Amino acid sequence: MNIHLATALNLYESNDIDLQSLIGWHLSYGIVLSTPKVFALCFHSHSDEPNKAVAFEHSDTLYVTMCCGDMLSGLRPLKDDYEYIAFNRDFKGSERTRLLDMEAFYSKLR
Repeated sequence: MNIHLATALNLYESNDIDLQSLIGWHLSYGIVLSTPKVFALCFHSHSDEPNKAVAFEHSDTLYVTMCCGDMLSGLRPLKDDYEYIAFNRDFKGSERTRLLDMEAFYSKLR
């Protein structure tokens, strides 16, 4: 099994959250990345309401629901399609959504 998917499964199961449903939703409305380097769930959103999914053609923000592994590798094919990146850290006790400039965020990962 992909080690990063296993990490996500363990994290979500330990928090009593159904990861299978989240994967299904992201397959239908967002992005699922699963490679030997990264596992990520993301969706298209807009900087005005980054927590709300929108159609790709109306988005300027990539909302990252979950990312395990090498984020630099995971963002590489997506970074040019979005002006911003958004996420929150629910599992770390912070529900505040962070909205950052994509280029600046990606540069920090290098």
